[in-house]
Amino acid sequence: MTKLRTGVVGLGWAGTVHARTMAALPGIDLVAVSDLDPAKHTAFPDIPLYRDVQEMLRLELDYCVIATPSATHERYALLLAAAGVPALIEKPLAPTGEAALRIHDAFARTGTFAAVGHTERHQAPLAELARLLHSGDFGELWQLETRRQGPYSGRILDVGVALDLLVHDVDLVSWLAGAPIESVTAATRTLAGPNEDTATATTVLRGGVLAHHHADWITPFKHRQVQVHTAAGVLTADTVAGTLTHHPNTAAPAPADSFPGVQSGEARLITLPEQEAPFTVEHRLMRDALLGAGPRGLVTLAEGAHAVTATEALLTAAGTGRATPVAARELALT
Repeated sequence: MTKLRTGVVGLGWAGTVHARTMAALPGIDLVAVSDLDPAKHTAFPDIPLYRDVQEMLRLELDYCVIATPSATHERYALLLAAAGVPALIEKPLAPTGEAALRIHDAFARTGTFAAVGHTERHQAPLAELARLLHSGDFGELWQLETRRQGPYSGRILDVGVALDLLVHDVDLVSWLAGAPIESVTAATRTLAGPNEDTATATTVLRGGVLAHHHADWITPFKHRQVQVHTAAGVLTADTVAGTLTHHPNTAAPAPADSFPGVQSGEARLITLPEQEAPFTVEHRLMRDALLGAGPRGLVTLAEGAHAVTATEALLTAAGTGRATPVAARELALT
């Protein structure tokens, strides 16, 4: 197998996981890491450390991960795009919708491949949930709900809970429903520091489906759940427990012009196919895309930009107390 020469910019928590994953994956050769803090290099003593990213790019990398604080994503992404180096950019793609679109346009202009690291899509319960929904076997989609809670990690300093956590679920509901978010209402609260610590929102997707969200980092236990209400019942993906549950709706079918109602049936656990860790899945997809398999399964820059734009609208809605439209620009959402 051809080995891709790769590098990682930023050795915080996410960058370290990316680097370890890449170093262990067949077909990938991690040849460079970059961080402004030399102490971070101790985790990768055999990999050359570069403080200057432009110097690292002279290595003719086949792709590079950007895992620095989100405020710096645009600067590094534009360097990679100009050099023609494919990129995997950690979520959020950028701290603002305008910056995310500039990144999208830079890679489009140079014809360079890039993707966004929304690794939640590769969690086994969510991957299977998406497969079942997109197969159409559960009928009409009625509503989505997401809950993402836990203690503050201490490692996120430049954004609040919306761009750190809720952006995952904004991306997930659009992906699961196969439709972009068109408007949002929201409320947030800041307990300390400059950014919000808890956020609640309702997003309206194209076609009218509602998605309800809650995210915070003030809860002393970890909770990660996505519920999808369909005509055939509720599917609940729990990525902490690693389960996908179907609570069926056994109500008899009704005429097309009337609501069929809901009647509870016996819940069942859906067997999940064996799957590797999300970062491993993501880098396998990235490797295979660059070796000719195409971008299937990866989050595009258009999708990443939409998640940022929708989350930005959420923060605007929380600040104004009014429903806020999501700034629309026709990008190829897949």
